[in-house]
Amino acid sequence: MPPVDTIRKRIQEATPNEAKYSLMATYLFCARVSEIIGVTCPSDLGKTLARGPKGKDVITDTYTRDSGEEIEVAIWTIKTAKRHGKERLIALPLDKTYEPLTKPLLNYFQKFNKNEIVFPFTRQKATCYAKDIFKKLTYPIESYKIYKDGEIVKQPQDHNKLFRTHALRHLRATELLSKYRFDGSDLSVYGGWTLRSMLGVGGAMTRYTHLRWDHYFPKLLKKRTR
Repeated sequence: MPPVDTIRKRIQEATPNEAKYSLMATYLFCARVSEIIGVTCPSDLGKTLARGPKGKDVITDTYTRDSGEEIEVAIWTIKTAKRHGKERLIALPLDKTYEPLTKPLLNYFQKFNKNEIVFPFTRQKATCYAKDIFKKLTYPIESYKIYKDGEIVKQPQDHNKLFRTHALRHLRATELLSKYRFDGSDLSVYGGWTLRSMLGVGGAMTRYTHLRWDHYFPKLLKKRTR
């Protein structure tokens, strides 16, 4: 996987702005691209719906640490793909000491009216932006098995894949686990995976955990240089 700082630098230097901020959101939110873009391509109908946010889908709040210190927070509401648009909350510190990308992304969102789609283009256009911005970057895919009717029908070997929009989700998930020490519960809330897939937890608990931003947020309060 390319270094996180390399990806962040390329995003920060990207043009035009809709490319920069759509990829920034995809990365920061650990999102699928359909959760960011706002237009469904006709060829995607019935398969992948665009669920991208509008101007109203971000607010600011404060988080109070045990010491009494108050931390400003930007909180985005994201509609989770593959879970019928179930909402989850992405909370990020506004203090640039902890996350220098939060404030620029918030500023970009605040330019839009509350019912205006922030990224009014298709996933194909987002892929084109990523192809240009992450040119020549790849990431490794480990061998995995594909089953049909209980039988292995294909087993691709280890290989490298071009770095595109979905790679940002893998990169961010890895960063949340390794740098910020997220556990399975934190990652399910943040990235929109089910608790069943992360922890084997099912039933009633999955109905309530998707909005617990204050549970994972303290782990994000680590200083970074870029």
